[in-house]
Amino acid sequence: MALKELLTRQDYLIVQGNDLAKAFGGLKAFEHRVLDYCFSFVTRESTLKDVYEVTVLEIIKHFGLNTSGDSYKRIGEAFKKLNENTSIYLPVIEEDGNKGILMTQLFSYIKFFNDGKVQFKFSEYAAPYVLNLRKNFYSFKLGELSKINGKYALIMLKLWESYRRGKEKYTTITGSLEEWQSWFLEENKRMPAGRFYADVLTRSIEELSGKLQVDFFVTTLKRGRKVEGYEIMINDTSILDKS
Repeated sequence: MALKELLTRQDYLIVQGNDLAKAFGGLKAFEHRVLDYCFSFVTRESTLKDVYEVTVLEIIKHFGLNTSGDSYKRIGEAFKKLNENTSIYLPVIEEDGNKGILMTQLFSYIKFFNDGKVQFKFSEYAAPYVLNLRKNFYSFKLGELSKINGKYALIMLKLWESYRRGKEKYTTITGSLEEWQSWFLEENKRMPAGRFYADVLTRSIEELSGKLQVDFFVTTLKRGRKVEGYEIMINDTSILDKS
């Protein structure tokens, strides 16, 4: 219990690779998109020691931004936030059976140069989870991600992929109200259930439904009149039902 209490709501205990897909609710929408861009460099052939390189101009073109100083500054600030706000916590077991928590970062380093070149490397402890995430769960394409603008829609998309296995047509996500809010909201931020449903879940679902071939079916879980959580079934309508 003491170890568990060390973690704030924004901190995230990584148990499986797909947990990374829902680990960074405190990031803003643009920061999520830059992080997705970083993940897109990982392939099935990637190794723990790989260093990835991109230019700010490539990111500007990908996001359709103006080639101005403001865009360079915006991207630089996004990488700064990624460096600061992607702490992760990993369960560890020593050889003698002693259990604990390893506090580390997603990135080993991020280098940002005057000429617009950016180099980054995932930390040695996080890299195995990044590789696992990319190989098994992070299956949507960067082009699909680029269509999504809202932070909540991006998080919902990542939740979908983190719970999905392969290219299953139907995916169900069930969680308590606290879990749903922890996935979508910043540290220490909470909303009444009705407002969370309207301002967060509904907004994310409407954007994804309008831009992707997908339907959402939301069930509100209640105890009496009190909202206890939500169950969302996602139907990928691009996949035909098996007859």
